[in-house]
Amino acid sequence: MEVKVTIQSKALSKEEVRLLMQSIRDCEIKYFPNKEISIWIEVPELSTAECTEILASIKPPYKYGPLVGQIRFGGSS
Repeated sequence: MEVKVTIQSKALSKEEVRLLMQSIRDCEIKYFPNKEISIWIEVPELSTAECTEILASIKPPYKYGPLVGQIRFGGSS
């Protein structure tokens, strides 16, 4: 079954985003150890390097990643 969950906030600091991601990972490991789950995070206020730093800090690390990219909206350049 395909499941998508969205969590939104405009009030989290960089450290709180990291704590949220780690909490999700901890729950995933505890309750779904044999399931493949991917996490998508968008934080426009943080740089690519900061997002990579957050994702790389998550333990245990994900099998794939961290993969960090930029989403660009608008016309072609």
